[in-house]
Amino acid sequence: MTPDEDFESQQSSPEVVGAPGRLFEEELSRNMMALHDGMHALGSTYNKHVFLAFEDPLTFGAGHYVFYPLEGHGSRFAVTELYTGTDWQDDERVPTSWSWESEVHVPSTDGSYPWVTIAEGEIASDNYEQLLQVTENWAETTYQLAERADALTQDPVDRGDAARSGPGRTFLA
Repeated sequence: MTPDEDFESQQSSPEVVGAPGRLFEEELSRNMMALHDGMHALGSTYNKHVFLAFEDPLTFGAGHYVFYPLEGHGSRFAVTELYTGTDWQDDERVPTSWSWESEVHVPSTDGSYPWVTIAEGEIASDNYEQLLQVTENWAETTYQLAERADALTQDPVDRGDAARSGPGRTFLA
């Protein structure tokens, strides 16, 4: 599978979104907890370069689970719970699906840097594992970019004889 095909397979589709409300409340709760545990595990796995914030989308505007790179903060990956037949004030609400957005800061003509969505999708509750895979792809890519940046900024190896000159001196010795 090419990277483009892999990305396309993670996008929202009728098969992925499905019709909400087909699962029983117990199944929805189980899926919600499995997603929560999976998000927490991803946050722990990639915590050297990626930070997981548990946020309130009404207050902060991103999502319920928001991953940020530790370096730069120029991008984020947000997952928001979606509900059917209830509102935010219902304490017993259980998500029937989740939406996700990959966003970056982009400079605008007025000098501000608004968040711009570069990829998005919606995934039904019974497909929560697919959402974990999409999230892990973002976290792993962000992690690898930070690792490469770290490798480029490391101090060169200090050899005591590096200043040595004279006969027999080569680039290899």
